[in-house]
Amino acid sequence: MAAVKKTEEERIKELEELTPELPKNFKEWCGEKFKTPEIYYKRKGNFAECTCGKCGGKYEIYTPKDLEYRTLHDEIPRRGERAVCKKCGNISTYQWKRITEPVRESARFYLYQRSKDNNLFVRIFTYYRRYSQFSKMEELLEEDSRYFLQLGKVEKMVRSYTYRQDEYQWIISDRTGYPYLKTLHGDLYPGWREEIKQSELKYFMEQILVEMAMNNWGRQTFNGVSLTDAIMTYANNPAIEMYCKMGMHRLVRHLIWKEGRSGLVNRKKDTLQGQLRLEKKENINKVIKAAGDLGLLETLQFEEKEGYAWKPEQEEWIAEIFDREMKKRIKHLLKYMTLQQLINRTEKYAIQKYSPVPEGWKPYGNYKGNIVQEYDDYLNMREELGYDMKNSVFIYPRDLELVHDQMTGESNARHDELYIKKKNKEFPEIAKRYESLCKKYQAAAEGYIIRPAKDAGEIIMEGRKLHHCVGGDNYLSKHNRGTTAILFLRKEKTPNTPYITIEISGTKIYQWYGAHDKKPKREFFDRLLADYTKQLEARKKKPDKAFIAAV
Repeated sequence: MAAVKKTEEERIKELEELTPELPKNFKEWCGEKFKTPEIYYKRKGNFAECTCGKCGGKYEIYTPKDLEYRTLHDEIPRRGERAVCKKCGNISTYQWKRITEPVRESARFYLYQRSKDNNLFVRIFTYYRRYSQFSKMEELLEEDSRYFLQLGKVEKMVRSYTYRQDEYQWIISDRTGYPYLKTLHGDLYPGWREEIKQSELKYFMEQILVEMAMNNWGRQTFNGVSLTDAIMTYANNPAIEMYCKMGMHRLVRHLIWKEGRSGLVNRKKDTLQGQLRLEKKENINKVIKAAGDLGLLETLQFEEKEGYAWKPEQEEWIAEIFDREMKKRIKHLLKYMTLQQLINRTEKYAIQKYSPVPEGWKPYGNYKGNIVQEYDDYLNMREELGYDMKNSVFIYPRDLELVHDQMTGESNARHDELYIKKKNKEFPEIAKRYESLCKKYQAAAEGYIIRPAKDAGEIIMEGRKLHHCVGGDNYLSKHNRGTTAILFLRKEKTPNTPYITIEISGTKIYQWYGAHDKKPKREFFDRLLADYTKQLEARKKKPDKAFIAAV
């Protein structure tokens, strides 16, 4: 009978039962990492009024400038010098009373404890404290996260705020890293190494994995984050010990980045073949020899899965550019050519495109990936446009960059055609209203013509060519409903070249703009359009007195 899956609440309860008690001195140990609260003072003649930031106690000390014989006195307090509270014995330094801002401090701490079933808990705390001359020190210790580590799995309990209950509650998160928590360095509570060695994770290779974790994040000193990153990686995939011993440090470093949960390896398998997803021993040996190179591993996995048989030098060539996107591109390109043909073509096109090499560049830079991407895009566009893909002239062009640009132009034109057809259908009233709007708005004066848009497609292309937003659905919809109308102002000599776009309602011009939302010859066109609106008013009363109709 299949086991019933536990609810999140049930699992949280189980984990809480497995959690040991906090060390009795843990909160005190956290507080000791801070400087003790200062003692505030203010001189008044031969006396000084003092307030302890720790206990809040107030007292007065006798500090005469001129010492009297046989009288008890204290040293004159000075900022930054040693001070001892007369009330609680707090040993600290003096601070001026005119410093009225409260001191707020916090720090992250990591506690490693064996669970009751001998696995491992990593508990993450934040210690807060606040004090000032007006109130005694307040301390707060909050447990932010609790990670349960066992061989093959990491479960993360995270303290999260729930609006429904208006309180913080434990939840279980499957995210990598430190869910809902800022990653902060912090001290480790003493005894952590012994806890690890006596737990089920006792074979954790601390020195190697922690050093790699520190290098991954550019950390210079050992701390709780580096250790936790490393041991969570080991817990999620204990086979990382095997990779370390085999010298596959590139793969190990990647697994630490991914917390042992990379899709490159199958962490559920217990054999090297199963983990690496490679059947052939010679391929496994290639990966070991390459120190666990990720590109080579992915290349060999792809080669075996697709049934290809490549030469070592071809595998190395592909490995330099291989990733998830490149996998699809290479598979598509190999429908039309062999791998060696692809390599030869890529090298040829790289010389065409990048020779001579620009100053300061390494020869061709990352030319392989760029050329393969461009080649694949070109063939995809040929396919979409319905070309004969058996024609070798199309498959092996002489100048890739030239034909790629040609196909881009054709593809964009086709997409524009389909898009405009769709918008003309969506906003049909624009075309239907054209003739009536011509009678109302068409005009010519001073070397310019004004006319309405013929259809939605004209408005779209106007917006694209002038690089403004008039081609959007908002303007199309208003013109279609008759709320406003889009007019084109163009030079009489070049009536098909967009120049200025006008939005009008009745005889009121709402706005007019040229390319890039600029207003060329603003004073001239403000005057011209003011005259135009006056003529529109006159046209309403006496149609024969309007502007000369534009062709």
